[in-house]
Amino acid sequence: MDVPDDIEEVNLVRTKEDAVNWLVEMTGCSVGHAQIALTRSGGDISDALDVLPSIQNEPPPTTDQEVRRLIDAADARTSCSIEETETTPGQETIEISDDESGEKMIDNATENDGGGIEGLAGRISKKLDVSVERARAALRLAGNDEQTAVDIIERQLKKRKRPAEPSVADIKITDHSPPPEVTRGPWELTLLSWNVDGLCERGISERFSAVISEIKTINPHVVMLQEVVTEQVERLRSSLGRSYDLTFGDRSSPYFNALLITRKVGSLKILDKTVKKFPSTIMGRHFVQVVCELHNKKFEFVTSHLESMKDHSKERTSQMDKVLEFITRESTPRISIFGGDMNIRDFEMNRIKNVQNFDDLWEVTGRDNTTRYTWDTSANCNTRAPYKSKLRFDRIYLRKSAECRPTSFSLVGKTMLQSCDMFPSDHWGLLARFTVT
Repeated sequence: MDVPDDIEEVNLVRTKEDAVNWLVEMTGCSVGHAQIALTRSGGDISDALDVLPSIQNEPPPTTDQEVRRLIDAADARTSCSIEETETTPGQETIEISDDESGEKMIDNATENDGGGIEGLAGRISKKLDVSVERARAALRLAGNDEQTAVDIIERQLKKRKRPAEPSVADIKITDHSPPPEVTRGPWELTLLSWNVDGLCERGISERFSAVISEIKTINPHVVMLQEVVTEQVERLRSSLGRSYDLTFGDRSSPYFNALLITRKVGSLKILDKTVKKFPSTIMGRHFVQVVCELHNKKFEFVTSHLESMKDHSKERTSQMDKVLEFITRESTPRISIFGGDMNIRDFEMNRIKNVQNFDDLWEVTGRDNTTRYTWDTSANCNTRAPYKSKLRFDRIYLRKSAECRPTSFSLVGKTMLQSCDMFPSDHWGLLARFTVT
């Protein structure tokens, strides 16, 4: 298997049985799910870790036939795509297009009484109060059998109960709003991007508390989070909702992105929000965009978690192209910054079409080798991986601008927590600073 030059990997797992046992012990998944993940990843245990989140919420297979069926289902490509949605500040509606004609169905769509898959999906959506997209996905896994699809979704809901959305009165505000910034000339913009590894349940409460504490300490203008899970939404709202405007990505997925914009700038204006799902993703990947004004200057912030694993290089580079094209389509002057867990390899960047219009923050701030690798199993023990791997998965890109100059790039989250003997995440966070004129 080809690997890029920037990966150092020593695999200590000798047999497939060893790999299955290690995945079961490390993640708590079933043996059947571990077998599926290893098969989908071609036996690569590092890639198998990335496959598990997309299949772990399905009922565990108990026979070889069921394993084969779920492998085939996981290989299927969805024809559904989420189209760009016009939203007003604070609105989180996602529109789903089921075919190339662009016929749209809103997430809370009413029942379609017609026949076929759409009729079944509509009935399931209304019966279980879930999105039509989730109903379609369950039908695909169930071979279009309605009752089996209902059983799948009910098992998912029972396993991961989604808390009711709190009202404003229910939210206990524990943060204090900072005084508004006042600027009369060049000013410093700070931005934090971090994959918080919400899917790992080990030490999750302590680890996420450390993430929130880091955000409060740094007090950045912009926070981009990836791999956020539903249980963390209320904690973000209660701890940071008074200091930040919060936008969440596609919450029908087991994990999603979040984009936080500071309220400490007195002139903050949220102008637009967009959540857009990649049409051919098999991992629920999407991006979030917020357009706003800070100190009377227009900004565009975008975050995403691109497709994982070496075998998905084509899909990942396609997603990267789509985001950069989405950003550069706008000719109106604005400062655009894209950050997140891109899972991108250096050699893949040579295939990206619009990359010449962007500055890579790590590169333009000096290419410091001590801040190069953001996912490093030789220094971060959270995954308990029996191999060493160093990758620059997480990146920040600035659309070339005469008004915004990168000044520093550093890593955060590198202090182990004594309460759980883990770091806040298996990824280091990225902290970037800019001078805006």
